[in-house]
Amino acid sequence: MKRFVILFLCLFLTASSPWQAASPSSPAVVTVLPPAQTATPVPAYTNTPIPATEIIPPTITPAPAPKIERVIILSFDGMRTDAIAAAPMNNLLELMNSSAYNLTTAITIAYPSTLPSHAAMLSGLCTAKNGIFYNRYFKYMGYSQGVDIFDLAHAAGMRTVMIVGKDKLRELAEPETTDVFEIRHDEATVGAAAVEQIAQGFGLMFVHFPSADQVGHKYDWMGGSYLLMLRNGDEALGKIVAALDESGLRESTMIIVTADHGGHDGNHDGTKIEDFRIPWIVSGPEIVPGEITARIHIMDTAATVAYGLGFPQQDDWDGIPVYEAFGLPRLEIHPESVQWPCHEWN
Repeated sequence: MKRFVILFLCLFLTASSPWQAASPSSPAVVTVLPPAQTATPVPAYTNTPIPATEIIPPTITPAPAPKIERVIILSFDGMRTDAIAAAPMNNLLELMNSSAYNLTTAITIAYPSTLPSHAAMLSGLCTAKNGIFYNRYFKYMGYSQGVDIFDLAHAAGMRTVMIVGKDKLRELAEPETTDVFEIRHDEATVGAAAVEQIAQGFGLMFVHFPSADQVGHKYDWMGGSYLLMLRNGDEALGKIVAALDESGLRESTMIIVTADHGGHDGNHDGTKIEDFRIPWIVSGPEIVPGEITARIHIMDTAATVAYGLGFPQQDDWDGIPVYEAFGLPRLEIHPESVQWPCHEWN
């Protein structure tokens, strides 16, 4: 009996066990384990420094801005501002694209004549101070008084050149301050002489084209012959600029193109504004292209040349630098002696 009870208990426990085989109608539960992952070994610590890759920035050496090393002033005798487009003076118009310019309020002195006006241009002084109150060549009258830009350039050791179309312009500067002084009588020979001097090198050069004034007196200002002479001068200007390019001097040369006076009918007697108004155009290093709004007096040419070359401004000068051409604030405060302008000889 005892054995029977034990056998019964064993059979009961076996039938109710959770580990019994599943019946065919019950789906088998399959547990999918992820594949074993291989651990990445951790490198052993070391105190040896890892060499850094040195990054060296490229060396950039900015090219120095070109500086004004020389100046050439080109004066078209009797050129009116409206004649530039009327002629047309194509080389000058092209130059103006890279220039600072004033064609509306730049004016000459109250005695608008060739010799006195050019004396004011190069001396920076009104007529009463430079003493050139006449318009003829008086050999024994001496030279323009005061310290002019040729005095300053010569003192600085620069080679100075004057090429002119009228002999009376000899009185603009003393012979000892002009290393070269030549007289030519038409635009072509004036331009050719200037090109020759460019090849030899210069510090300051003044070039004077005479024919427009001469023809204006004979055939009237703004007439066909007058405009033709300006075109001839413009052709010479183009050759001068090309010579500067070919010599590698253009980028360090300041070029000023201007006039001594204008004119109307057959004269420039000072009875019309066209006699006084002059073009004033400057191109070169440090110059900011565009229209200049400040009024310019012809004496400002000398002061601007001195400023560009680093020469001292003279205390008695009536002209002041055209600062606006250099991108600086405009300044129109001239000495009290300058009325409209230098009117003492009007």
